[in-house]
Formats: sequence, C-alpha cells, structure tokens
Amino acid sequence: MNVSELYKYFDSIIPCELSEDWDNDGRMLISSDKEIKNVLVALDVTPEVAEVAIKGGYDLIVTHHPYIFKPLKGITDPMLVALIKAEVSVFSFHTRLDTVEGGVNDCLAAALGLENVEPFCEMGRVGETEEISFDEFVRKVKDILDGKRINYVKGKETVKRVALLGGGGKDFWADAARLADVYITGEMSYNTMLDAHKAGFSVIEAGHFHTEFPVCDRICDMLLEADSELNVDIMKFYPVNTL
Repeated sequence: MNVSELYKYFDSIIPCELSEDWDNDGRMLISSDKEIKNVLVALDVTPEVAEVAIKGGYDLIVTHHPYIFKPLKGITDPMLVALIKAEVSVFSFHTRLDTVEGGVNDCLAAALGLENVEPFCEMGRVGETEEISFDEFVRKVKDILDGKRINYVKGKETVKRVALLGGGGKDFWADAARLADVYITGEMSYNTMLDAHKAGFSVIEAGHFHTEFPVCDRICDMLLEADSELNVDIMKFYPVNTL
C-alpha cells in the first residue's frame, strides 16, 4: 500500500467532512508516494518523534495533533526539511478524529471503563461507571491516564455518570453539569474551574496529552485494518516536565 492508497483509506473511515472549518488536518507532508512499510504513531510531531522516525527508517508518521496548523511562508523549519530529505510523510487527523465514532472520546471513555456511552455536545461523550466516591474516582482517573498531576474541584461526594471531552474542553462543563456527576477534560482555565466550584459541580482537569493519548492505540488498529502487513509502533513522548 502506498501513501496515496493509505490516505484514501483513512479518508473513507474518518472523512474530512467531520473536521471543523478552522482546523487543518489530513495530509501534512507527502514526501513521496512510496510504498508504506513502517509507521510511527504519536500524539504530536516533536523533534524527538521526527528523529526516531528518521533514524528508525519509518516511512510515515501518523498523529492526532496537526503537524502543520498555520500557513507556511517558507520551508525553513529544520525538522520539516529533515523529514522531506528522509522521505518521511506525515498524516494528522485532528477534529475529525475527535468527532468520529470510535475516535478520541470513545477511546477515552473505554480507557476509563465507562458503559452505556452516548454523544454529548459536538464531540464529547457521557457514560456510566460503578458508583464510587469522588476521591476514589479521581485517583482512578490519574492512575489510568498516567498523569503526573491532576487538578480538580469537588461537587458531589459520589460519581455515577461521567461526561468527558479529551483535550481542550473547558467551554462545555456547564452542559456536562446537566447530564453527569463529573466532567473530565484535558484543559480548564482557573476561572472555569472556579465557576464549576461555585456551581457545586465536580470537574477533573486530567491533562491535554493524557486525555487524548489513548486514541493512538485506535490509530494503530486503523493502520493494521488497512494493511495487516504494516509494521506499526507507538511513541509516547510527553515534552512537558513537572516539578
């Protein structure tokens, strides 16, 4: 399967019509239309991910976050130049992968063991867990998502219904409050956390990277569904350090 054929497959199962108008996703870099044998999956194209791809002989990087988001005025980025020279192509599937069934938020719901999952707002999901104390639930979320730090405000003492939206979902907590006992997202501003606290609603800010990384396993599955002979690896690289 070559680059064009593989992209066509992705476009058929997570179509570009699902992407937000402001987004840039899909084909980030087509270095050549060669046969794809080795694929590296990551959440972002960082210098570290690019280096592994180049030195490891990968033909393609597939990420969730767009490698190229703003228009380029020139090809001056050393990382981009190096990927082109090494004939490494890049696909990034962003908001279409947030929205599609089985995408980012279904993967997050599955990782947290939620049942009876349904859509909520544009991209989020709401589901159920066994009724447990809020404090125990926070520890469970931290352990499952392997986050170094979790911020939260506590409303109810127990949790049964859970709303979630991976990544930057601060604008949807009020909608979640009408449907669930707690809302999990990747990023919340201090003011929105304070607003949730004043409203007596539980919110867990579990980290942008950590709430979206579970989808990387699903991307691997998609690649192998397209071509079972592909060699597919995941690179979990989180560049942010915490003291």
